[in-house]
Amino acid sequence: MDASLLAGLPGDVQALLASPPLTEPMLLELSARWEGLSLTPALARMADALRLFVVTWDPIEWLAPRPEAVATANAWPLEIVIYVPVWSLAEIARREETTVAAVLAGLGSRAVATAAQHEHAVTSGQYAKLAARGEMPDLLSGDPASAWGEAIIVAESPEWDAIGLGAITDFVQRAFGPVELDRSLVELAVTDDPWPGCPACAGRRFKFPADLSDSRDGMCPAHRNGADTVIRRRIARAEGSNLTGWRMITDASARLSLPHLPSGLATRLAAAKNDPVQRARLLVEATAGFAGRPDDFGSALAENRDQAGRFPAWPVTLIRGLGQAGQGAEAVMLSEALAVVDPDRQALFTGEAALALAEAGDADEARAKVAGNLERWPDDVRARILAGDALAVLGDTESALAHFQVALPLAEQARDYKLIRDLSTRILRLTRPDAGETGQRRQPRSRAARSQRKGRR
Repeated sequence: MDASLLAGLPGDVQALLASPPLTEPMLLELSARWEGLSLTPALARMADALRLFVVTWDPIEWLAPRPEAVATANAWPLEIVIYVPVWSLAEIARREETTVAAVLAGLGSRAVATAAQHEHAVTSGQYAKLAARGEMPDLLSGDPASAWGEAIIVAESPEWDAIGLGAITDFVQRAFGPVELDRSLVELAVTDDPWPGCPACAGRRFKFPADLSDSRDGMCPAHRNGADTVIRRRIARAEGSNLTGWRMITDASARLSLPHLPSGLATRLAAAKNDPVQRARLLVEATAGFAGRPDDFGSALAENRDQAGRFPAWPVTLIRGLGQAGQGAEAVMLSEALAVVDPDRQALFTGEAALALAEAGDADEARAKVAGNLERWPDDVRARILAGDALAVLGDTESALAHFQVALPLAEQARDYKLIRDLSTRILRLTRPDAGETGQRRQPRSRAARSQRKGRR
């Protein structure tokens, strides 16, 4: 954020927002106070309950489209909570030609006004459930023109703090409704035979769930069993109250420790699934900061925790898809960016780019890419296969066949039976174009053979 966007904020807030930790899931708590306004009792109560957070990560970022800011209401304790991603904060301020302070004040006043209009639903704990069903307005749905004007914005914390379960729960609650997760302190029963070193025997109380789970291995058998019982009971209640919401909470909590894409890139990638050019450009942007870190990049691209830790296939597939869409230059750009992330597979990415260029009709560029790739990696079997594929697309059957025939013994040496079958199919198609797939089909048995087989059953 430049200085003009941060005008009107205290110096410490300006410094914190000017250098947000974009590569870490963090939050900064602020507060807003309007002076000189005569508020009704309901508005005053809701204004006192307002909490403002700027965040560097959206826990459910892959569920595109995502709102520019998220707000929800909690009853115990009473909270009107707003989370605004730092990139959205800057984008709103630029779009509206105003300042970050004005954006924060506007979000806060709209949420307070909506909450005051539905105070009973807020204080009874029903607001979040009804809002998720569409039976209550979103807290930020009010007219921006109705904002109360400038507010005094101050930092409630001297630094950025880690996003935790509370923030994740608020994000999920706004999208899917409340999850009945009991997070109260856990105090396990006193035993007649306390064990030295057992934290529960020493009278400790435990935060739920992480503290209790982390501490159970150091407990005596009785307290370990008690901890397991509490964990099972509370999780069962959470699952029963809102299974979808609970799964979103557990998935986001698991991804907290994983690398993530900064500045809302994950949401923009998800929204661009049907636009290969835009998706490729966003993916190139996403590779920044992941040089030589393919597993971390795969985790950052993971839409759920089960996909984390491995480089996905779709970015490679996208290279070829760009070629089929006539976007050869975009395919090359993407292949080069992916090669920086995973240098060990540069031959594959470059080979895919050559094929994409061929698909796009850029014959000279495709041939040059093939030649350069094979000069550098002459014994890479996949580079050979992709070179043959590219030349076959260009109609150079003889050269394509030569590359497949060089690749076949390489695949046999590696005992890669799938590649051997694929290469055999390619060679057959080029040497016997009339055979196609049917040349490999098992011929039907004669009637006598079928009768003989039937008699042995």
